Amino acid sequence: MVTTLTNFASDSAIVYTKKELLSRLIKLNDENISKAFSRQLLEKNNRFYGAVYDGDSILSPIGTAGLIQTLICGYVSRDSKFYKSREVLDRMTLAASALLNFQHDDGTIDLLSTNFHSTPDLAFTLYPIALSYSVSLQYKHLNYQDLPALLKEYMLKAGNALSVGGIHTPNHRWVVCGALAWLNQFFPNPTYRERVEQWLAEGIDLDPDGQYHERSTAIYTPVTNRTLLDVAKKMKIDSLYNVVRKNLNMTFYFIHGNGEIATESSNRQDKYVRTNMAPYYLAYNYMALLDKDSRYSGMVNYIQNTVKVEQLGYMLPHFLEDPTLLKDLPEPLPIPTSYHKYFKYSDVVRIREGNIDMSIILNNPTFFTYFKGNAALESVRLSSAFFGKGQFESAGIEKEGDSYVISSIVSGKYFQPLPEDKVPDGFETWQNVPRTERDISEVQTLYTKIYITPEVGGKARIKILVDGPENLPIAVELGFRTGGKLENVSPKKGIKGAYLIATGGFATYRNGDDVIKVGPGTGEHKWTQLRGALPKLQAECLYFTNYAPCDFEFTIE
Repeated sequence: MVTTLTNFASDSAIVYTKKELLSRLIKLNDENISKAFSRQLLEKNNRFYGAVYDGDSILSPIGTAGLIQTLICGYVSRDSKFYKSREVLDRMTLAASALLNFQHDDGTIDLLSTNFHSTPDLAFTLYPIALSYSVSLQYKHLNYQDLPALLKEYMLKAGNALSVGGIHTPNHRWVVCGALAWLNQFFPNPTYRERVEQWLAEGIDLDPDGQYHERSTAIYTPVTNRTLLDVAKKMKIDSLYNVVRKNLNMTFYFIHGNGEIATESSNRQDKYVRTNMAPYYLAYNYMALLDKDSRYSGMVNYIQNTVKVEQLGYMLPHFLEDPTLLKDLPEPLPIPTSYHKYFKYSDVVRIREGNIDMSIILNNPTFFTYFKGNAALESVRLSSAFFGKGQFESAGIEKEGDSYVISSIVSGKYFQPLPEDKVPDGFETWQNVPRTERDISEVQTLYTKIYITPEVGGKARIKILVDGPENLPIAVELGFRTGGKLENVSPKKGIKGAYLIATGGFATYRNGDDVIKVGPGTGEHKWTQLRGALPKLQAECLYFTNYAPCDFEFTIE
């Protein structure tokens, strides 16, 4: 299959076959080798001679393992200028010795930024090491001197730790299992399989929508897919393929029109991170070949058309270790670009029409996003100055006709003196007696209901109804991606990136050739950072303001 690779910075497409992609990745890896040399510690009297520093000059076992992977890809590739390079071999050997120096007697390593005697971080080092070791077996005719023995020693010590060590997060279970699967392939050991089966007995944390517990679409979801594929392949656990299939099938509907992956519902550090589908290439490519599935093939084609070639650099060791990944794929089908999908367990509705897509989000201060090509309204939020707890979040959603309806009810109250028989002997009355022991009075209630109606042509109509104490200040915050420009608005004095609009006005946001228009606006006051509201987004923020009881009704197109 011939596919197209397009760099976002370029207006022209360059056609590559997979083997031509491999050739390009080898050249890019050569460039990385030259840079990687400068990060290796070469002071012979240093205990960690041969290790790699991270960007903050902190020693990094994971970076050191990654260096070996980068170097061996050049060392074994005939098209690399580092093919059979003695310097590269010496550098890999130094790095492997440094890894052993990082290793504690129990087989674990430290992630100096946070984790010590860490089994999960040890597992993360195993992937580049196992790939490197496997590549050396694929190209066994080359001279590796002491390198394979050093890698084997590191892996066997790691196996002792991975067979008993604990984890922190849900995905760590599968990272550990995948590492043990690699070890079991090289050095079969019933202890490895027993530990994998022990973790798998907990069940895979995949919800009925097809997403893993962490919902980490940019980071840990593709990591989990990769690790489960390793366990499925190397330990012959075919049921895990169905887990990966279910996630890949869901992910078709989490792509913005500009090629980015939707991260709005993540439970991890990638929430709102801007990134693309590059990390999913491995799983879609593997499953397209395994299942002869044209849908997965279409996604591989889409990824190669929408990411920079260097973002697929991680595929080079996989291609070298398993040349079957370079086989031609089935004729691709285009990915879905017209749909309404409610992912109940991910708390999100995903809507797409061509290059326009929207997300309606529950259990989140951001309840709506709107992408139109490279123009991105990354967040719509609603807040009020209501007892310090007026930041809107909806826990549920309903469908009324063509509209999605989200709502919330919040109360504020005052507390009466304690009954005489409830007054404690101590002086710390307020701290020691639960408020539930006090009568309440002057109860105030804030009712919010929001109707979001997708319309023909990719337009969204939003109607916000707020019923609460009279004269309660309300603000709607529309956070547009930095780098674009808002027009027909007035800067808010004293707050960078904050803008107001006149009542009845329409604002436009431009990013390149893409434009989003929103309005009519409402501007009844100029208070944007309401007490109890979350801090302003790191974005170009437009505010609609009013006083309760009130309503806002505007369109986004």
